[in-house]
Amino acid sequence: MKLFIRRLQVDWASWLAVAFIALLPFGRLSEIPLSVFAVSLAFLARSAENRSLIRSASTFVLPLFLCYWIPVFISSFDSMDPSKSWIHSLAALRFLAAALAMSLLLSASSVRERVLRWTAYLLLFWAADAFIQLFIGRDLFGIAMHPDRLNALFIKKYQFFGPTLAMLSPLVLEHARREWRPWAWAVSFALILGAVMIAGMRAGWLTMALVLATYMVLMLKRENRELRRTIFTIPVLAVIVLAISYFASPLFQQRIDVTRAFTTGSEISIDASSMERVPIFTTALKMYREHPVNGVGVRAFPKAYMVYAEPDDVHIRKSGGVSGATHAHNVILEVMADTGTIGIFGLLAAIIFLFFHHRRTTPVERQDAFPFALAVLLILFPLNSHFAIYGTYTSSLIWFLAGLWGASLRPAQTRKGSGPETLRSKIGEKLL
Repeated sequence: MKLFIRRLQVDWASWLAVAFIALLPFGRLSEIPLSVFAVSLAFLARSAENRSLIRSASTFVLPLFLCYWIPVFISSFDSMDPSKSWIHSLAALRFLAAALAMSLLLSASSVRERVLRWTAYLLLFWAADAFIQLFIGRDLFGIAMHPDRLNALFIKKYQFFGPTLAMLSPLVLEHARREWRPWAWAVSFALILGAVMIAGMRAGWLTMALVLATYMVLMLKRENRELRRTIFTIPVLAVIVLAISYFASPLFQQRIDVTRAFTTGSEISIDASSMERVPIFTTALKMYREHPVNGVGVRAFPKAYMVYAEPDDVHIRKSGGVSGATHAHNVILEVMADTGTIGIFGLLAAIIFLFFHHRRTTPVERQDAFPFALAVLLILFPLNSHFAIYGTYTSSLIWFLAGLWGASLRPAQTRKGSGPETLRSKIGEKLL
């Protein structure tokens, strides 16, 4: 028992990070691990030496956070829903604290490898569980398939399953690339791809296409020569998985047929194939034109929608006279509508900062940060449909990954008594 407690004191931060991923399907429970990370920053900051480490971590985390938070804060002053905007802008400070704490506590490469390893196991389990639910109607825990979509462990929040699995897939694939045989990497990719396809969310489909394109390019590099033997296996596996998914899933067939509506080019067909999002897009643009400086206010989109939508708007009509549109469904439009031009400048500033910061990092740091950075870029890819970027689910996921990204970019401390293992042990003793 003493050995177990001592081990927990050393490894608690990595298991807390794994718990965040494990709790994503269950509402806001994933907020618990993130909040523990945020609170732990206060323990880290108790000594001058640790405060120096925090300042070092903040050179990456803080500029990124300010690019996000300043537009959010400014949008709250004349928000169309002041209470929601102010609550969100003040509560968002926990993301900064959590990301800084993660940058310190997860800075050892062995710790991040443990996070990647167990995250890979979790996500592959999600994918296998989804196939079981598809074929027998219930998953391993007895969760019945949702009438609209395959949901697996996400139960009523079925729309999050496919895209989340796709966005986090770099964590699986990078661990498999580093630690497993090439055939295991190919099987992992096929399993994840199949689960995303049968989930029926086209945002997940596009995300997996981006992942596939990224790894096809990476395989051309010399250090990935072991994976090159799978370069022809990937398209073959992809075709097999798509064929099986198409014939096994009526939902998949339906989504393919709806997507084909884009080819006709008419406004009605485009609206249908985009799940009636054209009215949301046009209303978001109208909000931006009316509030070009700082937007309608972060998280004020539903209230503003009732003001700027057309009288016969389908999302108001279907929702019984209230706003059925909670966000703009596109990262650029959401930033424009919620935080205005200031938000767009903040987004551009973040991109510029990451560009110059990337040039200052070493090849080893870039490799370590790659899965987390790619996951963030997949979440924010502008030509896709998005969950609410300012919503709790997506914001928590982004800043969790940013914390791991920051941990990858910081060199491990080697001075006696100040290494990551010692830090985790000290904080663990306080919390346990």
